[in-house]
Amino acid sequence: MGAIVTKTDAVLFYGRHDARLGSIEIGDPGPDEVQVRTSASLISTGTERWILTDRFSASGTPYPCVPGYQRVGIVTKTGSNVRDVRIGERVIATSGSWTGGSIPYWGAHLALANTSRSEIYPVADSLSNEDAAGIVVAQVGYNAASRVSLGGDDWIVVYGDGLIGQCAAQAARARGAKTILVGRRRERLELGAIYSADHVIDSSAGDLSGQVKEITGGRHATAVLDTLQQRELQLEYVPLLEQGAGQIVYCGHAIGDAWADMSLLQACGLTCHFVSDWTRERNEAALSLLTEGSMRLAPLVTHRGTAAEAPGFYRMLLDKKEPFLGILIDWSLEQ
Repeated sequence: MGAIVTKTDAVLFYGRHDARLGSIEIGDPGPDEVQVRTSASLISTGTERWILTDRFSASGTPYPCVPGYQRVGIVTKTGSNVRDVRIGERVIATSGSWTGGSIPYWGAHLALANTSRSEIYPVADSLSNEDAAGIVVAQVGYNAASRVSLGGDDWIVVYGDGLIGQCAAQAARARGAKTILVGRRRERLELGAIYSADHVIDSSAGDLSGQVKEITGGRHATAVLDTLQQRELQLEYVPLLEQGAGQIVYCGHAIGDAWADMSLLQACGLTCHFVSDWTRERNEAALSLLTEGSMRLAPLVTHRGTAAEAPGFYRMLLDKKEPFLGILIDWSLEQ
């Protein structure tokens, strides 16, 4: 019998600012692949907006492409070399794989796709699809928080109230640190105060240093986790750190020229970390925190919809006229 080719719905970026629901063809999984029918996928709002506007990479976005790098679903087929994944099992998958037509820009926003066994993660029954679908975003936050050297009774200030900032604050708190989430969006800060941080600060109110010191009792922060990476913000938060001992973890995305004042960092003797990408070890660590409830994504999902509604979500990202945080595509409603 020949290989079976299935046409499947997919979110496609056809060009700058042009996101539509289309279709691609998926063949049988390769020997080391697992085929997963998607139940839900979570939009990585920052990364995917960069891709849709052709600003993520200096080499440009290869349109047309299928975006996304995190989904949860049910195994439908396994490759001949795969022995430890069962058909019918619920799993997390990251990148999708297929040949011909539109290429995967990681490729997770689609109804069906093959994924390398190395990028498949079993999911506990207790973990909701909304939590499981955001594994890579959770991992970025975990990665940022894990870089900080803690000494006990630590304060960590997280800049940015998006999903990365929320996850970084949750992961830092899971390590025992006291956390302050800094942002400008009221709706996000309200969620952050409930689910992510010990304290939240609206930076638009001014006097950030005074607000932080009031919370910490005048103590310096052990570290700043910076998801925004803007020069003017660096000038704002460097005084929060102890000279010669403070730490900064840059956990946003930037291309092009430097956006940080390196001479200031050197003069203050600060330790800096840069985080990027994902590893299996870090995904598994974040998954463990999600499973035990120390990290939560489900309560941060503000928008849910079908695949047919996905193009509207991307227009919302571009327009920025409506408050949003987590955005989930529910593929089960299409099946």
